[in-house]
Amino acid sequence: MSRAVTRKAHRWRTVPPAFDRWRAVRSTLTFGLCLGAVTAVAGLHYGVFAAIGCYVDAYGTRDPYPRRGPVLGLLCAGFVVTFTAGSLVAGDVWAMTAVLAVVAGVATLFVHTLHLSGPGSYFVVLVSALAAFLPPVGLAETVTRAGCVAIGASVSWLSAMSGRLVRPYAPEERAVSSAFRSVAAFADTARRAAAVPPRGDSSAARRSACTAVHAAWAALEDARGRGTAPAPRRLALFDLMVRLEAVFDTLQNAAERGGDPVPATWAPWLRASASAVRAGATPGSPLPPSGGSAPAPPNRAGGTPGAPPPSRPARAPRAPRAPRLPPRRSLGAEMRHAVSSASPAPTVALRVALAVAVGTVLGWALPLLHPAWVAVGAAASLQGGPGRQPSQRVGSRFVGTVAGVAITVLVAQVHQPGTGATVAVATVVHGVSRGLPPPSALLLRTLLNTPVALLLVDAVLPEPDLAPLAAYRLLDLTLGMCLGMAAALLVRGVPLRRVRAAVSVAVAATGSAVGERLRTGTFHAASESTAWQRTSDLWTMHASVPVEEIRATGTADRLWPSLLAIRRLLCWNLLRDASAPAPDESARVGDFLRALSGAARTDLPGSPGIGSALSRVPRTPRPAHEPELHRRLTALRSALEDAALPPPATEPPRETD
Repeated sequence: MSRAVTRKAHRWRTVPPAFDRWRAVRSTLTFGLCLGAVTAVAGLHYGVFAAIGCYVDAYGTRDPYPRRGPVLGLLCAGFVVTFTAGSLVAGDVWAMTAVLAVVAGVATLFVHTLHLSGPGSYFVVLVSALAAFLPPVGLAETVTRAGCVAIGASVSWLSAMSGRLVRPYAPEERAVSSAFRSVAAFADTARRAAAVPPRGDSSAARRSACTAVHAAWAALEDARGRGTAPAPRRLALFDLMVRLEAVFDTLQNAAERGGDPVPATWAPWLRASASAVRAGATPGSPLPPSGGSAPAPPNRAGGTPGAPPPSRPARAPRAPRAPRLPPRRSLGAEMRHAVSSASPAPTVALRVALAVAVGTVLGWALPLLHPAWVAVGAAASLQGGPGRQPSQRVGSRFVGTVAGVAITVLVAQVHQPGTGATVAVATVVHGVSRGLPPPSALLLRTLLNTPVALLLVDAVLPEPDLAPLAAYRLLDLTLGMCLGMAAALLVRGVPLRRVRAAVSVAVAATGSAVGERLRTGTFHAASESTAWQRTSDLWTMHASVPVEEIRATGTADRLWPSLLAIRRLLCWNLLRDASAPAPDESARVGDFLRALSGAARTDLPGSPGIGSALSRVPRTPRPAHEPELHRRLTALRSALEDAALPPPATEPPRETD
């Protein structure tokens, strides 16, 4: 999205997400049960290890239960294994460095490959680093401590899966409901923009709606098992999303062509449908009402000589028949993609591993009170930000750490908490931090978690002294964050060759899907599934680029028009009725999109390099009886060449022979 977005374009934004009370209560009970019970039985020293296992609750909160269960199970096992590995190499600096670097790299690849919601590999590195920098102990003690970590992780897994007993489809329903609400906001914005001369800008609302629709499709994909028939409720949600795509496509057509105004009744219907889905019900009407037209745009209704007559309101789209679910990509294919040239994960993992390795060596060599925080700080500066750049993550964590240290030092001057107070304060603060909404989570969670971490470490040290420990925490974490920023400068998060490859692969897969549709006249599950998966991979790349850059380069903004144009072409393919086969048209369109795919490998969209490559591509095919396909093919070429779609009130430029 261009930075020159007017204030009007931001009026669509909704109220920031509220405090998640249910998650806060659930995390408080889980953390308090593990920390309190283990402390009561074995002492606070072992209770701290159980509390470390509870950090699993930072992950998977948005994932559907069929996916959340096995993925969180793997993460729980990862916590125990990495803690054990760190404990076994304690005391040997080079073994520690190797183990922590491998843990950081593998955990980052794991999180990126499975798209696990949460703070990246940060807590995995934290668990392993804390164990590695503790004084060396025997095998029996290592097993005991790892068992405490396993207790905390297991109880957190049970807590995370407890909602399945009450609302087994709640995560998918929340995602679909959010998609309906975002499309409703886009409908409102598009209707208001059409009434403002000159035509207003609805690109921000459109982008938000597209993001929410993509997230809903991703949630439904994640909820699908392998080898089992989908549950009726999930099939119903899938059908609703196909219908929503039809509505969203109609709204985008109206916004792009500057023609038919959006009926005022559509947005209320979409919001009512969102509420029904959120409540676990199915909307009563599958399509928005066609009545209740919005007023025509003033520039079309002023009676100016030669002006076109006022447009009729956009018609409600016909209810499409939901196609059968395409085959799902296997776990092996996911892993192969994670290390492919179109994935951002390998270089990101390398950067985190490098920062953690250097932080481990420095933490060992320097006279620090708790050196694990150097390696943890290096990982923290590169992981766990809600869509923020590394420099922004470092700023938020630094401010939160300074505030947390100041609070801790002030409290330490008047009160030295005992075991009971430590358990109570740590439990409450942990629960509150988990319920914080994402926009403010990073800074506030750092502020809240800093005193808790200091209290827990102070409780298990042989000579507790909270004030010096707090000062060292600030020093160690700052050093680690500086290392992380240095690693971000030395190792680019997402090389441009991977960005270009992701665009090229998505265009090529889309060409295969569209070509198969034209060749056979019907929906082709395998090619369609591959095309949507490659587009999803491009979406991941688009989201990864800005959060891995020190300075904003605008690469994500240059990717967005192409991503939107590819998605629009796939929507045409998904929503189109069966028709007579057209092998000749299929060959021409396929050759054209393969040529676009080859050009996309030369440079980023909108650059002179790709413009030169596109000049050698044949003109856009104009399939007979398919003007909409020609329009969307032209839009894709324009997005690659100019990194910008045509203005909302105009048609894509027509090419000359």
